[in-house]
Amino acid sequence: MLKATMKHYRLHRFMFIIFRRTAGLYIKRMMKYKCEKRKGPEAPSIIIANHNTNLDPVLIAMSYSRHMYFLTSEHVLRKGIASRLLRFFLNPIPINKSKTDANAIKEMIRRVRAGGNVCFFAEGDRSFSGTTGPITNSAAKLVKKSGADLITFRLEGGYFTAPRWARKQRRGGMRGRHVNRYSSEEIKTMSAEQITRLIESDIYEDAYERQKASLIRYRGKNLAEGIETVLYLCPRCEKLGTLKSEGERFFCGCGLDAVYSETGLLVGDGLRFSTIREWDEWQTEKLSEIVDGAGDSPICSDEGQVLYVVRTAAESLQVGQGTMEISRDEFHCAGHSFPMEQITRFAVTGQMTLIFALRDGTSYEVYSQWPRSALKYREIYRILTTGKAT
Repeated sequence: MLKATMKHYRLHRFMFIIFRRTAGLYIKRMMKYKCEKRKGPEAPSIIIANHNTNLDPVLIAMSYSRHMYFLTSEHVLRKGIASRLLRFFLNPIPINKSKTDANAIKEMIRRVRAGGNVCFFAEGDRSFSGTTGPITNSAAKLVKKSGADLITFRLEGGYFTAPRWARKQRRGGMRGRHVNRYSSEEIKTMSAEQITRLIESDIYEDAYERQKASLIRYRGKNLAEGIETVLYLCPRCEKLGTLKSEGERFFCGCGLDAVYSETGLLVGDGLRFSTIREWDEWQTEKLSEIVDGAGDSPICSDEGQVLYVVRTAAESLQVGQGTMEISRDEFHCAGHSFPMEQITRFAVTGQMTLIFALRDGTSYEVYSQWPRSALKYREIYRILTTGKAT
């Protein structure tokens, strides 16, 4: 049994119940969240959901009566005393998002086989544009290998409640839905590809399509601030990193001036796009042209960057501060140079923290002293290594 094989399980289960009945109820009211209530899961299960807010694990937990463990990005466990309390009371499973983390996968399977429930987000990332991200077969393979039941869960309204790019949350309404449950016996009869298709269908969410059905207002302060962390290319002058935000406005030195409205729509004279999703689709395609045209010159750069090397899941060390730039052959950051052929992955965590890993297993994080897009670096890396954007 889990309680006999996992240290402090009884404490984790008790704190899970207390947290749901106290902080969970407060968060539910704060986010205007509604959800279905269900008993269980009774059997060891893996719960897979889409992901849009930092509080999604709490919201999912509000639907179920039984304890579950969550997969958590390593950077969350480097926040001082709050992280130490999180590890002690809830014992999340840390994962390094800059590389394939075999240890995290093994630990999830271990806890499920010991009788526990584990919840994670198959996209591996929060959405920048409002649509559920791509899902690989790795999630399906994990489910099959674990021998657990599979539960799919969909969160709606999260993108406009807490846009990944935004500094502040806003109030409008969220809903959580238990979509399907697939028994371990059913899972055994399916291929990894079939399971992946089921997960994709069950948890897919398009925030803008849902808004068309009922135009909900998501009210808050300074609604546009931080939008330049997702909109990195101006459609008017077609330059990288020139957009700025203030209050409800975002603008460029070329004359573009627009507003992010309470409904999540973009409004401005002569503005080519009314949604972040449309803008992002355009800039992703345009970025490929910019990369091709840059030759061996730097493609983009940002000042005021702080570079950390990750020592352990709970520890990182600052190793430099300065300018960051990327070219076809090298990535420079804070006085350090990394050949592109030595970098295995670029990823983004939170609003704008860039993380990357080298072939020797070393991981780094880049923080910024001012708003800038980490997304554009991830996409440039993807174009350079695969020949195409997302």
